[in-house]
Parts: sequence; structure tokens; C-alpha cells
Amino acid sequence: MNMEILSRTTLKTLDTMRCTNTEFEKLTYESYFLNLYKQRNNIVSGFLVQNLRKGCKYINEFAPSCESHSLDLGFLPPNAKILASSEQGFIVFESPHPRDYKLVSYHVCKPTTKEVLTLPNPKTRYLTKNVAILVVGSKPLHYKIVRLSEPKKPVLRGRDKLYTTYKCEIFDSMTWEWRLLDLVILPFGVFLTNQQAITTRGSIYMPLSNNDVLKFEAYSEKWTTFSLPIQTLEYPFGTTSHLIKFERKLGFAYRTTSHLWELWVLTNDESWERVHVFDTRSEDNGISSLDAIYDSDTRVMREYEAIAFYRFKGGDHIKKVLTSHHPYRIFTFRSDFEPIHLRGHKDVHMRMNSLYNKS
Repeated sequence: MNMEILSRTTLKTLDTMRCTNTEFEKLTYESYFLNLYKQRNNIVSGFLVQNLRKGCKYINEFAPSCESHSLDLGFLPPNAKILASSEQGFIVFESPHPRDYKLVSYHVCKPTTKEVLTLPNPKTRYLTKNVAILVVGSKPLHYKIVRLSEPKKPVLRGRDKLYTTYKCEIFDSMTWEWRLLDLVILPFGVFLTNQQAITTRGSIYMPLSNNDVLKFEAYSEKWTTFSLPIQTLEYPFGTTSHLIKFERKLGFAYRTTSHLWELWVLTNDESWERVHVFDTRSEDNGISSLDAIYDSDTRVMREYEAIAFYRFKGGDHIKKVLTSHHPYRIFTFRSDFEPIHLRGHKDVHMRMNSLYNKS
């Protein structure tokens, strides 16, 4: 009975039930339920795939999960670079400025409805290091975009120490402007890695080069750091371990020296718990990486010109989606087809700039 009711709810109601009932949350991440839910509610679910070809040109494609429709991203402007995605089906992307090739423009978008809104630009003269978007309210829609960038002088000299610093800007959809927060200050020699941020439960998580995690709490707008369950300083962070999301929890995927993958999750009391161990050598010869977790029994891996879905138990291959180039980055994506007012006010009409009209 619970499955029958939950499989007919809206995405907003489904997410609310996940937050308030542990039993429902576990049920709604099972493969059977998610496939049924997508069929009954016309939900697009899968991964936005960003490919990088010669000349640093970005190509955006969609890799649908099982029982999901595909998604046409052809309406995005040429060379659009996806920066972040949210659990509610929104993305942030930048594109070349139509009148000045030295500049870029920032946009927020709901790809399923092709709604695009151009944002005021942050301080784009500073090199972008990471971007994330979090929805913090629904009536009206309220979201925040966090951008970390590298200042011209990233090293700060204290009384007797040196520090690494990053500029932090926050875009708030309610005020429709960027705000500059205090510098993010890290120990000297500690940097943000090239991995994309993980957003879940009102917080943003970014891995650091010393194997700590930088956390941003969207409501308090405070930064903290904490340690990973396994320290892997002797290995490149991006090739043997990285942050992922597992059932609304922060996850940590780590490949051991014996080429087994371990999956850890951060529990509600902020301790780490190992939940899965599996062997992928027969699938990828130790080359592919564990890039994402789709549901409670499905892992996702980038392969050569493909995105592959596998079962945790037994490593059974579920689905492989071919891509035009080797996947550079992937972004989890899930959305309905309901129009949304991206500015959070019903009197604002969405208008597509001529930049997005296909000639």
C-alpha cells in the first residue's frame, strides 16, 4: 500500500516523505520503486554528461537511467558549460558572452521545460574553482548559488603563518544579486580539488587536497571542515577516491590497494559508516571509476565513450548509454515537466534570449 501511494506523488511530496519517514526513505531508493515512479509520473532521471573535445569545446548530452525518457539539450547555447545541478531539476551553466568573447554569462535553467534565466554576473575576472546550487524553499522558489574563486593573491600572510584563500560569492534568488562573503581560509598548501561539489540536506561539500572535506551550510552560510574515514594522501584524490551522494547522504568512494571499491556514508551523528564493498576488476580492469550511486543497488561508472549502470551485488550490467566523446563530467539529474518560475515570483515571465534560439 505504501508503495502504491508513494509512486503517485509529486517529486516535492516524495522528497518531503523521504525527510520525515525513514521507512519511506529506504523504500523510495529501491530500483523497483524508482522505475515504477518514473513510469507513472513522466519523470526524467539520469545523468547530464559533459564532454570536452579538442579546442576546449563543451558538448552536453543526457544518459537516461532505466525506464526514463531521454532529454534534449540542444536548446543550450553553443559551448555551454554546466557548472552545477540541483536535486530539484535545475542547472547552472555559463556560456560565452554574445558580444565580448573575453567574458561569460551565467544562467539558471530547468532543462525539461527549456526555461532559462540569465543571472547577474559574479566577479568573473577571478578564476572559478567550484560552483553549487541549493534549493532552500519552494513557495516561492528560493535557491542559492555558491561560487568559490581564486583571488589574484591567493596566499594570505598571518602573524606567523601563511594561508590559502578563496573568494566566496553567493547568489540569492530572493534578492537577485551576488553577495561577497568573508574569505574561505585554509591551511597553506591545501587547495580545492577539481571534483564537483556534492549537495544534500541543505549543505554543500567539497573535497580538499589534504583529504579533508569543506562543508558549507546554506542557512547559516558558515564554512567548516572535517576528515574523511580513510586518509589517502599517497594517492591522487581524483583517481582513487572521491565524494558521492548515497540516498540523500554524503558518501565517500575509495578504491583500495587491492582494487576493491569501498563505499562509506556520513551518518546522522556525523560519523562514517562503511556500507558496501565490491570488486570491479572483471568489468573495467581497474580503469573505470565509481562516479555515482543511482539507487540503493545501482552504481554508475564512466567508461570510454559511455556511461554504464551496474548492480552492486554481482556486478550485473544493467544499461550502457553511449556518448559521442569520453565523459568529462557527469551531473545527477531528476526532473518533472512542470513549468517553474525561476525567479520565484509569478509575475515574472520567462523569456528566452535570442542567444538560445536555434538558427
